[in-house]
Amino acid sequence: MNHNTKTAARPDRYAELEFDHRDQIIAGLRATGATYQDIARQLGVRARQVEQVLGEVAALRAREVSQAEIARRVGLPRTTVQDLLRGQRVSRSTPRKTTALRGLVDMHGMQLDVLGWFLGMERNHVYSLAKQLHAEGRIYELDDVQAGEKWVVPTRVTAARYLGWRPSDWHPPLGLAEHYRAVAQARVMLVGSDPQLWTSERVLRHRAQNAAGPVSRRKPSEPVLFSSGREPRLGRPHVHDGRFLGVVKGRHGWWALEVELSKKDPEHMDVALRGAIRAARDSTDEAMVGVLYLCRTTGVYDNVTAASQRLPDKEFGDLALDLVIRDFDREWGKFLPRYAAMREAAKQQSPNRRRRTLIHLTQQEAS
Repeated sequence: MNHNTKTAARPDRYAELEFDHRDQIIAGLRATGATYQDIARQLGVRARQVEQVLGEVAALRAREVSQAEIARRVGLPRTTVQDLLRGQRVSRSTPRKTTALRGLVDMHGMQLDVLGWFLGMERNHVYSLAKQLHAEGRIYELDDVQAGEKWVVPTRVTAARYLGWRPSDWHPPLGLAEHYRAVAQARVMLVGSDPQLWTSERVLRHRAQNAAGPVSRRKPSEPVLFSSGREPRLGRPHVHDGRFLGVVKGRHGWWALEVELSKKDPEHMDVALRGAIRAARDSTDEAMVGVLYLCRTTGVYDNVTAASQRLPDKEFGDLALDLVIRDFDREWGKFLPRYAAMREAAKQQSPNRRRRTLIHLTQQEAS
C-alpha cells in the first residue's frame, strides 16, 4: 500500500488554484496561528513559497533577529530558515529609498515620471533607483499599463512592511490607471512626499473595513461594501481618494481630496458628492475642514458644480466644512513651471536644503 497517495494528491488539487487564491489561503492560515511548516504541509508547497507571500523571515532578519529566534517564531527548522536567507541580497536602507517605498506603498504605485516629481529627481536617477529596488526584491518588474511611463509597484511583502497589515496584491488596472496617476499627481501638487501630511485612500479603506467588521471580509463575488467617487453607492460609507494637511483658499487643516476625471449622471454625482462631504463631516481620525475636488475638463467641473448646487440645505447648509472645486489640469499646468524653476534654483543648494525647498514648494502650491 502506498501511504503517500493522499499526500501526493494534495499538491495537485491546490496547484489548480489561481495564484491570488493561494496567497489568500496562506495569509488566512497564518492569521489563524498556523506555522510556516503547517501551511507548507497542508497546501503541498515549499516554505520558500510561503515566505514569498508572508515575508516574515526577511522582516525579522532586517530587524537583526537571530536565526534560531526566527525559526521559533515562524515554525520552521533552523536549517530551513538558513536556506531561505542564504543568498538573499543585503540591501542598505537610505532615506531616499524609504521615501520612495513609503510613497509607492501609499499610492499603490506610481509611474516613473510621477515618482520623479514626488522625489524631486531627474528621470535617469529615478530609473536607476527603480532598477535597484527591483534587484533588491522591493518592487515588481516595471510594468507597461497605459501610454506613457512604466509603473513602479511595490511587492505585497514590501507593502505589508510599511502598512502594518497584509494587503491584497495590487497591479495597476487598465481602466483605473489614469485615476491612480492623477491622485498621485494631486498629492505631489498639494503636499509632496511628507508622509505626515497625507492619508492615503489605501489607509482610509482599511480603516473603513475595520470599522465595518468581519462582514467586510467578503468573497470576490459579493457586492462592493464601500462607496467612492469612482463607484458611488447610496447608503455605503464613502472612501476619499486621500486626505491632506494643508492650506486651501487660506484655510489650514485636513482636507478630503476627490479627483474627478469623468462626467457622471446627476444621480451618481449627487451620491458621490454627498458621500464625500458626509465622510469628511464624520471623520474621527482627522478633524476635517473641507473637501477639495480636482476636476478634469470643463464638463466634469460643471458636473460637480451643479451637484454642489443641489445639496439640500437641511443637511449641508450649516456644516462648518468648505467645498472647493478646481480644474485639475489648470492647477497642474500652474504647478509644473514653478516646480521646474524651483528645481533649477535648488540645484545650487545642498541636498538637505534642496529637499526642504521642494517640500516647501508643494505646500505653497496647495494654497
